[in-house]
This record gives sequence, C-alpha cells and structure tokens, in this order.
Amino acid sequence: MANGKGTTKKAAKAPRPIMQLDLGLDLELDFDLDDFDLIDGEKAPAKKPKGERQKDVRILRPRLDAQGVTQAITFENAQAFARQIDLTPGARTFAWVSGSFIFGDIVEALITARRVGVKRLYICSLSFGQDNIDSLKNVMLLMGDELERLVLVLSGWMYSKHKYDLIPYMYRELDDPAGRVQIAFGRWHSKLIFIETVHGHFIDIHGSANLSSNASIEQIMVEVDNPELHRFNADIMERVAAQFGTINLGATYEKLKPTPGREAWEVLAGKGN
Repeated sequence: MANGKGTTKKAAKAPRPIMQLDLGLDLELDFDLDDFDLIDGEKAPAKKPKGERQKDVRILRPRLDAQGVTQAITFENAQAFARQIDLTPGARTFAWVSGSFIFGDIVEALITARRVGVKRLYICSLSFGQDNIDSLKNVMLLMGDELERLVLVLSGWMYSKHKYDLIPYMYRELDDPAGRVQIAFGRWHSKLIFIETVHGHFIDIHGSANLSSNASIEQIMVEVDNPELHRFNADIMERVAAQFGTINLGATYEKLKPTPGREAWEVLAGKGN
C-alpha cells in the first residue's frame, strides 16, 4: 500500500476466501433466554544488568518486548470472545482484549458462534483493514435478506490514506444494489458496533478498539437490550448516512471529500438538514 511518501501504490490483496458454512440455522438465527452461554530521559549505565530498574533515574523507559508486541492475529480470538459474552437482556460485559483480537470480526463471530441473527448493523471506526471488509462481506452472505441495513461511518484520515487501495476495494465488496449499505466519512474517532437482531434484541459494543487490530491492549464494553442507548446512536448513524452517505444509487462514482468536522457535529447533534 502507499505510505503517503511517494512509494508505489499497490492494489489491494486478493480477498480471503468467503467462509462456506453450513450452520444449520434454518432462518432461526438469534438467541433465546434458554439458549445462553453465560460468562460463568537518562541512559542507564552501560554495565547495568539488562532489565534491572535504575533507582537513580527519575523517568524510566517503557519496558517493551519487541517480540511480544507483534502477536498472531486470528479470527478464533473473536469467536472465543463471542462465546463469553453474557447475552442475558440487561447484561453488560466488560473485557480487556489483547493485540491479537480483531474487533471487526465480532459481528461474524456472533453469528457463527452464538447464532445471533443480524438485522441492522451500525459501525463507526477510525480505521479498518481488508480483513474487516472481508468479514463484513461474510456477514452479508451469511445473513442474506435477513440483513436489512448496514451503515459504516469511518474517518476522513482513513479515506485519504487508502483512497487508492482499500477504499475502492471496500466499495466493490460491500456496495449493495438493493441499497441496504451506506458509507460515510468524516472526522470520526469513535469505535462503535451497534446490532439490532432479527428478533428485536439489541447488542451494543463500544470501547477503544478500531475495527482492525493494532497489537495494543484495548477495552470493550458489550451491552444487551438497552433500547434507549441503541436507538440514540442508531438515529445518529442514520442522520450521518442520510447527510454524508457516499453511495448514490443509479449514479456514477465521483471523487469524494471527507465531511468537515463542524458540519459532522451539527448533524450528530440534530442540527443539520
């Protein structure tokens, strides 16, 4: 990919294989009350032994293990997390997650590991990767016509950084002729995944993690069946989609510009057109 410094731009890599899963769901996706898996400055002296703290230095260097920072990124981590979420109505699950966790895989994992049927999906993130796009494509394929709406609100920084590779790839994979998908860009730093299920439940996930992994420790909160919280944020996402959505059915693609921050805030606060 281009790094913004004049290097050669590379096309997005080939998509990972779409999962062909026989879940045996028979259009009975979703959860029941009886069906839960509950969450039962100065340098140290040259000869000082490596790893020993310097008591005579006020500011210590962070202890970063270069080999430990880069961790294996696997889809199974999101599945393991999905299996531990308390889906009891009214429950709240808080979790610390490692850099091996891909936040953007959680929706697909809820479908495959917990049989949650996704009817409407709202996502806000600063950044994302191709794996996140592929996972959302899997969600669309797994849910079929049961998925009525997918709204992505993403950062203008991400657009400007990847407008020649990931952004076109995202439109190719997620643009839907039926008009279910809308994507907006602006000065967004929020990290939200809000789900309305096919049986009218709400699963709202928010925290520090973007859709993609950055090999850092993050925190996530999952809230189940908080309709006021869900509708408050879903309404905001729909207003943003209506005002700044970049998919115009029946029209040709044109170069887009991210939404100015002030204008985006006015729409969020209900002051926009």
